[in-house]
Parts: sequence; structure tokens; C-alpha cells
Amino acid sequence: MQFLNPLVLFGLVAASIPVILHLLNLRKLKTVEFSTLRFLKELQKTKIRRLKLRQIILLILRTLLIILLVLAYARPTIESSLPVLGSKAKTSAVILIDNSFSMDVSDELGNRLTQARFAVQSIIEGMNEGDEATIIQLTGKENTNNSLSRNIDLLKQDLSKIKYSYVSSNLSTGLRLASKLLAQSFNLNREVYIISDAQRNIFNNENKDSVRLFDKPTVIYFVPIGINSKSEILNLSFDSINVVNRIFQKGKPVEVEAIIRNNSNKDISSAIVSMFFNNERVSQRTLDIAANQVRTLSIAAEPRQSGAIRAYLELDEDALNADNKRYFGFNIPAQPNVALIGSQSDVSYISKVFNAASRQEPVASVKYVHPSELAGTELSNYELLILAGGTYLKTDFNKIVQYVRNGGSCLIFADDLTTPDIFNYGLSILGFGNIKQLSFSESNPSSFSSVDKVHPLFEGVFKGTTSSKAIAESPKIYKAFSSTGGASIIEIPGGSFLSESKVGEGKVLYCSVKPSTTWSNFPLTGLFPTLIYRSTFYLSSRDGIGINSIVGNPVMLSLPKMFSSSGNYKIIDPNGNEFYQQAAVLPNGTVLSLANLNILGNYVVFSNQGKAISLLSVNPLPSESYLQPASENEIKKIIETQVSKLTHIRFIDDSRNIVQSVQRARTGTELWQLFVILAILCAIAEMIVARNTKKESEGV
Repeated sequence: MQFLNPLVLFGLVAASIPVILHLLNLRKLKTVEFSTLRFLKELQKTKIRRLKLRQIILLILRTLLIILLVLAYARPTIESSLPVLGSKAKTSAVILIDNSFSMDVSDELGNRLTQARFAVQSIIEGMNEGDEATIIQLTGKENTNNSLSRNIDLLKQDLSKIKYSYVSSNLSTGLRLASKLLAQSFNLNREVYIISDAQRNIFNNENKDSVRLFDKPTVIYFVPIGINSKSEILNLSFDSINVVNRIFQKGKPVEVEAIIRNNSNKDISSAIVSMFFNNERVSQRTLDIAANQVRTLSIAAEPRQSGAIRAYLELDEDALNADNKRYFGFNIPAQPNVALIGSQSDVSYISKVFNAASRQEPVASVKYVHPSELAGTELSNYELLILAGGTYLKTDFNKIVQYVRNGGSCLIFADDLTTPDIFNYGLSILGFGNIKQLSFSESNPSSFSSVDKVHPLFEGVFKGTTSSKAIAESPKIYKAFSSTGGASIIEIPGGSFLSESKVGEGKVLYCSVKPSTTWSNFPLTGLFPTLIYRSTFYLSSRDGIGINSIVGNPVMLSLPKMFSSSGNYKIIDPNGNEFYQQAAVLPNGTVLSLANLNILGNYVVFSNQGKAISLLSVNPLPSESYLQPASENEIKKIIETQVSKLTHIRFIDDSRNIVQSVQRARTGTELWQLFVILAILCAIAEMIVARNTKKESEGV
């Protein structure tokens, strides 16, 4: 026997009151005046014994009355069933429904989310008077405001509002919510219903704590949906997407590698994969993929416009269409503003490269700046600085390094007009260490010893070569100011010819020769225009690939310092809706906190000047597409690691007959009504005995 209100049992102390009163009455002597001894003879011994017996009966009835009333208020229950003498124990039920998008699959019994709704409706309609329940969506957050309700109509309204979500379900979160709600219940039966397709990803325990759930006796009913289905479900999905490019240009191919998974038990052939840029189909490929296998597919296309490119790959329709798209994005900078700094002789060959590249379409907006004008130039107006040569001051380099730290970029050529100490100082604060002068004779000039051909700067330039370090076309080098720091890209005997450094949020390239023919014939080789052209896009692109996130997860988006400031930033969501978000200025930079990202697709963030500065791609969790369910043993073992020993786990295989299965499993009867009836009977008996005892005592 259990008591739902055990604290009331302290009231049993009151049962001692009749006993105490009875004992006190025995100590009181009643004086009877009489004139002769003949009155004593009239008292019959049997009547005295009868009177004492009735007083004991009264004591027992009064004590029993208090005990029965206290027990009734304590609500005693037993596990067996007493349909006549007891009342059926009331139930508190928490229904956890899996509404992740994998439940949108249909089998021989229909849509699985519809099956789950029918199962919930059966549970609600099977509620008895006094029962209470609530419905919790497993894709919801832990701070969801749920409460137990006895209103069946209200529960049905909540059920009708449930739709599938792109957010993945989390059973641990649902069980924690259920435990909190049932801890506040006073009903005997505490039940949790888990209605799900039993995908393994719902058992994610990353947020599990050491506290065991359900500290009162609780039964967990797991209702698997579709686990016994015999239907052949064909489904392809994307595991991931990798954008190969690191430099993005209009009219140049963007290559994407996609990992595609066959979640079916059947081979799939001639599946079509399409790529879209800004909702326009730009490429298409087919693939064959074996059952339960993955394949990598490469697909490429040329973007036809600059700016933020919202892209995605799409598969043909199958059993689960919600996972047929995978979003990504990249940014193609418009014509970057370039400051070309140097004397006329130093910028001559660089100018010819820009003029030749811009015959069809300008690749950059180039402004020539004399070194003496550098101090008065607003560097933040430029995406790229090219330092071709000139007399630089120490203050010029201090200004440049601050520009780079805030996200600017530089291409620096060796310079012999600036004093060695100042030039050495400038390169050292930009991450290139000390300068080492190398000299070679005209009869035996130096040449490249190795080239890092896989560097993004040379992406697609050296196709067909087998070695990533193989020597390309090399200029004749007679003199060089080689750097001792930074990451070497091209090496020559004794030092580095081209190296890279990252300072703050910006990038810097350093070439150890002058951009003229005084130190080498580099400007006359085919590699020189490639370096100028590719450096313009590489250095001005600033992380052209968008950021990826899982739907439903909050994102802390760091903004480039060049565009960061306090205030609201405009964001356009995948549906084209605009909203504004307040930025937080932190010591390390400006951050946008984005929550409630429940729509799949690409979000674009714009600066206060209306320029696209960041792109966020939101995709579903790939494991949501893995349709193979967990076994009953797996489910039981995982749940047992989170709940107390007072919790029983049972499985209901037939979701269409939940109520009957639960009724057979439920046990428990409340006995408070029985104890109330017994208390009333005691009270009536006490009244009758007390009345007769009073009459008889008056006659003694």
C-alpha cells in the first residue's frame, strides 16, 4: 500500500485523544448520596459490566473514526484492482511526440507524423475523469512552458497545431521536461509516452547530467512509429558540402564536392543532382549509388554576377523531400577598390596588367597614390593596397599595419628607396621578420626552387602538374630582399621569393623583388600578371565562403572589423524577409547573436553601408536522414542510463491500440472512498452506542 499524501499520516497522533480522555474519566469518582445500604443491592453486576463494555466500544469507535479519516485524507492506494470498493487511480501523463522531419516519411499505414498524431489522440481520448496530460514536441527547447491539463479539448487543440520541424528531436531534453512536470503531480499513475520513429539521433545525450530522472514510480511507454514497416523507402540525402574554391570571380568556375548518402536498402541509379545559384539552375549531374553507401560527387558552374551568391544542391524527389537540398553560399566581391602606391617607374608593369585585364570588364577600381600622399590617404576606402615602391616612413607602416589588422590586405614588393631600417621595421610588424639581402650574378641568376601550387593564389593555374611543389616557369633573379618570416609560397635558393602573413583579420603578401626589371625579369614572365590578377581577388575576397550552421542552433557571428560598429545590421532571411539585429561590441570585435534560425536556407548580413559582409547557410542535421531505427534493446539501455530505478520502460508495438495496451499494463486502486465509508459507519455506530450508553447510565 502507498499513500499519495503521506504527510497527512502525522494526523494519526490525534487518535490518541479518545484514549487520553477515557483514562482521565476513569480517575474521576462520582459521589452518589444514599440513606441506606439497600440501594446497593439494587445495582446489578451485569449492568455495570455492560456499561463498561459499551464505554470500551465507544473508545474503539472514536479512535477508529479518527484513524479512518486520517487514512482517507492520506489517499491510500494498492496495486491490485478493487472495482467495487475502490476508485480507479488517477493518471498524470506526459506525451513526447517526435515531430522532426524524418516523421514526414509515408509507409503502408500512411504518413508517420499522422500516425503519431492518431496515437496521441487515442491517449487523450482514453483519459478518465481526474486524469491530466500534456503534449511536448521533442524538437522544442528545454525552457518550453508546458503544464499538465485535464481539459481534453485544449489538448486536442495543441495536438492539431503540431507540424514537422527541420530541427532534430532530442529525447534527453523531453525526458527532463517530463520529469519536472511529473514531480509536481499527486496522482498515483505517472506515465510518459514517447512516440517516435526511433531514429538513433534522438538519443543524443550531449546535454545529459548526472542526476537521474523521475524520483517517483513512473512508467515510460515507447511507441515506435514505422519500426515494423515492410515498405521499401528510397531516400538520398546530403551528408556535407565542401566548396573547393578559395578565390571567387565572376565568370570563373566554382567547384563543389558533395557527399551523398543512400539511406535505402536498394541501389539507386541515375539520380539527378542539380546546382542552383540565386535560384537559377546552373549545373546538373547524375550518379549511381549502392544501398546504404556514400559517394562523393564533384559539380561546378560559373557564377554570372558578383555579390552574395545564395547557392544550393538539390536531389530529385524521393520518400523524404525535406533533406533533398543542401545550402551553401559564397561572396564574389564587386570591383575592389585598389590603391596602387609607388612611383611611375615602379607601378608601370602593374598598371599594364590591370589595363590588359580590364579590356573586357574592369577587374578593379585602381587609384594611383604617390608614397608622399600615403599619410593623408583614408585606407579604409580600399580593399587592397599594392606597395610597389617608394620612400616610406615609419608612420606609414604603422598606419598600414592598423589597416591590415582591421581586415585590410596588402601586396608588398621589395623596395630599396626606403631606408633599410624603416623597411625592415615595416615588414617585421607585418609578420615577415627581418630582411635578408640576396645577390646573384648576371651569368648565374637565381630561379625558383619550389612553388606551392595548391595555394589558393594559384588555384587552377597549374592544372595537369603532378607535384604540388614542382618548379614552374621561373624568372631570372639577380637581387632579392628575402623575408625570414611568414609562410613561404615560392622559394629560391637561400630564402623566400613570395610569402604570406596574416595580421589580425587581414592578409599580406610579400614579393622579394621589385615590380620592375632592375632586379629580375619577373615582370616579363607569364607568372607576373597571374600574381597581380589573382592577388587582387585573393586578398580582397575576405573569407568568401559563407558560414554553415545546423537549423535551430544559435549562432554568434563575428563581423569583419572593417565593417563592424555598434547599431543594427540588416539581415535578409531565406524567404526574402528583412529584419534588423543589434550588434554587440566586444573587446575582440563586433558580434551578432542570431537565434531561432528555424528556416533552412541562406541568410545574408549587410553592413550599415548596404554591403553584403557575411553569409550564413542553415541546413538540417545530416543524421536526421538516417532512417534505420534503433532496436528495443538499444532504446531501453539508453533510457535506463538517464532514469532512476523507480522507472519502468515498456514498449507498445501497435500504435493503433495504445489505450488497450496501457489499460492492461496499468495497476492501482485508490482506497480513500472505502475509508470514508468506513469512517461514516463508525460515526453512526458511535452515535447509536453513545445514545444507549447514556440512557442506561441514567438508569443505574
